[in-house]
Amino acid sequence: MRIYLSVDMEGITGLVDADDVQPGGRDYERGRSMMAEEVNAAVRGALAAGATDILVNDAHGPMRNLLPEALHPAARLVRGKPKQMGMLEGLGPEYDAALCVGYHSRAGALGVLSHSFMGHEIEDIWLDGRPVGEIGLAHATAAALGVPVAALTGDDAACAEMTAWDASVVTVPVKYAHDRFAARLRPAAEARKAIEEGVARALTQRPALPPAPAAEATLAVRWQSASVASTLLGIPGVTADDSRTVRVSGDLPSLYRLFGVWMRVAASLTNQPPYC
Repeated sequence: MRIYLSVDMEGITGLVDADDVQPGGRDYERGRSMMAEEVNAAVRGALAAGATDILVNDAHGPMRNLLPEALHPAARLVRGKPKQMGMLEGLGPEYDAALCVGYHSRAGALGVLSHSFMGHEIEDIWLDGRPVGEIGLAHATAAALGVPVAALTGDDAACAEMTAWDASVVTVPVKYAHDRFAARLRPAAEARKAIEEGVARALTQRPALPPAPAAEATLAVRWQSASVASTLLGIPGVTADDSRTVRVSGDLPSLYRLFGVWMRVAASLTNQPPYC
């Protein structure tokens, strides 16, 4: 059983502020240590369910948060950027299931550190007209690649967002949002035990692949900056809904990769790197 694990940082228990998750923040070193512990809990759960190969993708911000020596020795690590598929780098149909650890809710949701990929630069994203964030886009892209998402960990808002997309995904809340920068936390040891048990349960039940998406999907993004939207119109196939909203159609894995290009263009124009 081959397992793919995408790990973000905002949905790790104990982390509630930019200083916890951004390099240079006063509590970042502590945050990256807690991130590694929750990844290792998920790895232990996967091993307990019979996983024979586990690939971990560091999917947060600079994508250099996990220290290789802190990772469970049974797992392999994809680290650094740029990555053509960003938060899903390395995912392919050879994997039996995907896990999302430390994920957060989309922009506009009242969840801990909620946003969609680029902090304040992206206001909204829609996939075939449905509001979507990192969770829904990851789920839909994984399904298009033939891989079911088996489990997700994060705050209660992130868990609810995943359940709305696919109620069969096992969700493990590790904190409960009081506001965007405040939460009631599960004790670290309790959260890690819940992750390990939740992942083992999810993989033991052998998650079923959701219905295959349509051959063509439409992705639309509303940017904070009209300059970003205007610049993206130079890419073939991209059209405008209004001065700040652009859209494009295509197959989902390709759209996910193209969206990564959009973010790199936006970063060059706004001096704001993708956050994730």
